[in-house]
Amino acid sequence: MNRIAAAKSGGKGRHVAYALKLALCAAITLIIVVPLYWMIVTSFKSESDVYSMPIQFLPKAPTTENYEYAFTQTRMPWYILNSMVYVIVTVIVVIAVASLAAYSISRYRHRGKKPFLFAVLFSQYMPITTLIVPLYIAFSALSLLNSRPAIIAIYCALQIPIAIWLLIGYFNGIPRALDEAATIDGCNSFQAFYKVVLPLARSGLIAVGISVAIAIWQELILAITFTNVDELRPLMAGVSATMTKSGIKWGQLAATGTISCLPIIVIYGLCQRYLVRGMTSGAVKG
Repeated sequence: MNRIAAAKSGGKGRHVAYALKLALCAAITLIIVVPLYWMIVTSFKSESDVYSMPIQFLPKAPTTENYEYAFTQTRMPWYILNSMVYVIVTVIVVIAVASLAAYSISRYRHRGKKPFLFAVLFSQYMPITTLIVPLYIAFSALSLLNSRPAIIAIYCALQIPIAIWLLIGYFNGIPRALDEAATIDGCNSFQAFYKVVLPLARSGLIAVGISVAIAIWQELILAITFTNVDELRPLMAGVSATMTKSGIKWGQLAATGTISCLPIIVIYGLCQRYLVRGMTSGAVKG
């Protein structure tokens, strides 16, 4: 009887734990989805409907005037193009540099390896706000303010350390015997890396590329600091420009916010399996 009672109590405990987990997941989902839903709904409201009472959870008269304003009265297409340039170039440079550095650290022993890894890790603990003033002074002295190379260089410098850490764990999970087999077949070190190891690390590279792309796409502080002309502003800086001296137009702000979120949602939805696989593999194998 005691065993039966214990089994019943254990079963109830498992059901309670499952219900608590389900409730927690539901709460987290609501916290994420509700603001996104409200932003999208607001983007289809007129300015008068935004302030109407009672609150409208669905627009009574949906309108696309906020999107028309974003694409015709602002330089939104140009901001999107700038962000795409920054993201694509940064992702290419970060993956190229970080993969070579991570492969070297994973495969070879050399002096200064531990201090280098410590420096890479320490760089991630520095708040980005502490870097703005020295970077601004340095780039001003070099006459590189308001230039795309300066923005891309800063983005690369900030993203390369974390990319190295992610890829080290992934490269450690690839057997070194494959490198040796490639060497026996006549490949040098770089050919073994490029032809054998790199294709096997595809999931990790895609995961790093997605994480870097998301970070650069939504970055705002550096974009505002180092660009003050429309020709160079990325999308987030353009969205912030919708807050005018006359006040915030919530419908227009919601429309520009929806436009800025849409590419990230699409990319994440299409590449989610690569992102999860790459992150978990790098964490476990490292």
